[in-house]
Amino acid sequence: MEGNRVPENNLLLVVTAFISGMSIMALEMSASRLLAPYFGTSLFVWTNIIGITMISLSIGYYYGGRIADGKTDSKPMFRVLLGTGSFAVLIPFFAPIVMSVSQGAVSSGSAGVFYGSMLGTILLFAPPITALGGVSPYVIRLSTSGDGSYGTVAGRVFAVSTVGSILGTFLPVLLLIPIVGTKQTILIFGVALIVLGLIGLGKQGLSLVALLLLFTTFLVGSARPGEGVIFEKESVHNYIQVVEHSGVRYLKLNEGYAYHSIYNPGSVTVNGVWDYFNILPLLNRDAKDALIIGLAGGTVAREYRFFYPDLAVDGVELDSEIIKAGNTFFDMAGANLKTYNMDGRSFLKTTDKRYDIVIIDAYKQPYIPFHLTTQEFFTEVRSKLRDGGIVAINVATTGSDSKVQLMLENTLASVYENVYTLDVPNTLNSIIIASDKELFFEFSPEKPVLESIASRARGNIRKIEFDPAEMVLTDDRAPVEMYTDMMILDYIRSQDTRGFTEQFE
Repeated sequence: MEGNRVPENNLLLVVTAFISGMSIMALEMSASRLLAPYFGTSLFVWTNIIGITMISLSIGYYYGGRIADGKTDSKPMFRVLLGTGSFAVLIPFFAPIVMSVSQGAVSSGSAGVFYGSMLGTILLFAPPITALGGVSPYVIRLSTSGDGSYGTVAGRVFAVSTVGSILGTFLPVLLLIPIVGTKQTILIFGVALIVLGLIGLGKQGLSLVALLLLFTTFLVGSARPGEGVIFEKESVHNYIQVVEHSGVRYLKLNEGYAYHSIYNPGSVTVNGVWDYFNILPLLNRDAKDALIIGLAGGTVAREYRFFYPDLAVDGVELDSEIIKAGNTFFDMAGANLKTYNMDGRSFLKTTDKRYDIVIIDAYKQPYIPFHLTTQEFFTEVRSKLRDGGIVAINVATTGSDSKVQLMLENTLASVYENVYTLDVPNTLNSIIIASDKELFFEFSPEKPVLESIASRARGNIRKIEFDPAEMVLTDDRAPVEMYTDMMILDYIRSQDTRGFTEQFE
């Protein structure tokens, strides 16, 4: 009877369950890195990745089980694995085209980041994950011998598959993506599925060809073209690029358009939003210690080293590879700077030091991490400020009526006695400044460069009052990602978008 058929190779079936489970999670974790340059890493994007993965698995489980009921031969399953692996190895090469099409829908205003990332996830990852979802019920069917041990067999198969999924979660994030990159990570698992399929079909010789193809791809496919790129590295957190044009270096993250740091060997200032943080020590003449959360390549720290050599700066940066790039390419290291590789909020919770100036310039383009925008966070910052201390946060905005900016202003006003907004000239950035003391902006810097910056700043400063009708961001509710998406889409609908992204810093 078909129901009593005993499989010829139980070990191969166990390996199949393991590798399919591992590949599912590896594809899911890699998806976030492919989507990030186009749609960011917001809660919306992760919702789509996880949601589409679960829907695909549900479909795969259902139809895989139905198909398996009528089969006693493993070859159809291994053909599916061969096809799935072949599809997977094509993902890195077709991803730019698919993502550009999906992003085009956003640019035209016909869909938001939510729908664009959903489309990209469906097109690239739903097919292979659906197919892999069908493997476990098929393996269970082939592993049962009709002796009534169905529960034991099913439990064993799901246990093995889940162990594979655990490895597929940690291996890409902790080892493969930082060392070989996202593209090669997907290729590794795609080729693993191809090799498994060929072995299951009795074509071991062709599996060696597949491994050779993977090795060749590593040799010729690792470089990413980019004009002026002098350094690139994929870390646990970011894809990092240092670009040089006309002797000026720029830090780019995740192949986005915005620059996160600028270094001009011939000038201390960089004609960007970072220059305007130089007014903070002028507002607090007794300042001795400053903290920068979101150090990046150290543009502000370098300017402080030149203009305020007696000001000690602690710089907090989540990505250790960005710190290395800052020291190597952006002249970041200096006697005034001490760096800390950790999350900004975690640093505040663990440090006993108090500061005169705290700067928040942390971005996962184009989003500010929500936990660095809340009332609870700014209360923690306040507890680390000396009397008369100042906090300032860089905000990407499309105007003074930007919902993100209004929420941040109101949140700061709920914690501090005095709040001011500096609309940085010639950019789409504002710096929100807060303190428990009243600040006076009629300062007279001795250095001409600082006076030039100060004079431009004075005409663009507004006093902010707390608005009971406006939202206050909290750890429980901080929809900064949603309103950032809405802000960008509203701007795109109403403006000529040329140069739009370059204005965010």
